[in-house]
Amino acid sequence: MEEVKGFSVVPVELAQSQWNKQARHYMFIKKHQSNAMKEMAERSLFIVNPPFACTLSTIRQFFKSIASNSLVENLFINDEDLDYDINLTRLTSDLYDDDKDGQGSLVRLPNGTAIVVFVDKSACSLAMSKLKKYCKGDELYSWRVCGDETATSIRMAKAYRDRVLSPEETSAEVSLSLQEFEKREAKSIEELGEMKTLVDEDGFTMVVGKNRKTKRGILGKMSGTSKVKEIEDKKLKRKEKADFYRFQIREKKKLEMNELLKKFRDDQERIKELKEKKRFRPY
Repeated sequence: MEEVKGFSVVPVELAQSQWNKQARHYMFIKKHQSNAMKEMAERSLFIVNPPFACTLSTIRQFFKSIASNSLVENLFINDEDLDYDINLTRLTSDLYDDDKDGQGSLVRLPNGTAIVVFVDKSACSLAMSKLKKYCKGDELYSWRVCGDETATSIRMAKAYRDRVLSPEETSAEVSLSLQEFEKREAKSIEELGEMKTLVDEDGFTMVVGKNRKTKRGILGKMSGTSKVKEIEDKKLKRKEKADFYRFQIREKKKLEMNELLKKFRDDQERIKELKEKKRFRPY
């Protein structure tokens, strides 16, 4: 398998574990897409499932072995041990929160994802083309968990190797995950059936097309309908001008003249009273 939903499947060879003499790790890589940071996105790759203890140093070594001229500038990664569902059909720019400070910092990536930034667009394109060629080959890159052989790195490497499950344990974990997925799927289908019988505030039952098979699709239709209604209401208000007809214009002018006349007469009465009290001072 070389590609999944637009992601290139990139295997690497890991160090031996207590269960397997040879272990493989699979990364899923594609070109990063972002409307907010287009310049950086054009020279970036988005990675799902980066290897354990993936750092700027190790990722540079990997791409240097794949394409020596593809220089890596930076790496943004989230490798926290959290349970997070990733939708591979969305733009990669939608997978992290917007930066509220406007600094362009990509620190809120979903768990188990990373963004590799290259020095320029050509280096990124070269790396992607070489990756596709690498995926078709038989020789695998040997991924080093840590670059320097220190006591800490050896301990981390051992901890990682111990985390690699045996085939039996892996099978049990996969079965459990599939059972949980089927439960969530059944619950989602039940909620979807309930949403198809929703009655809006006007008393109408929503009609859902056969192509809308998800809650997001139905909710999107509902929000889209409300937005269209708001736009139509605004257009209607703009069209409903108070002085459109001639009789409305005459009526409006008549009211204004009456207001002015009333104000003038009130002022006359006030001046008359001041004169009688000998308080009137026009200058």
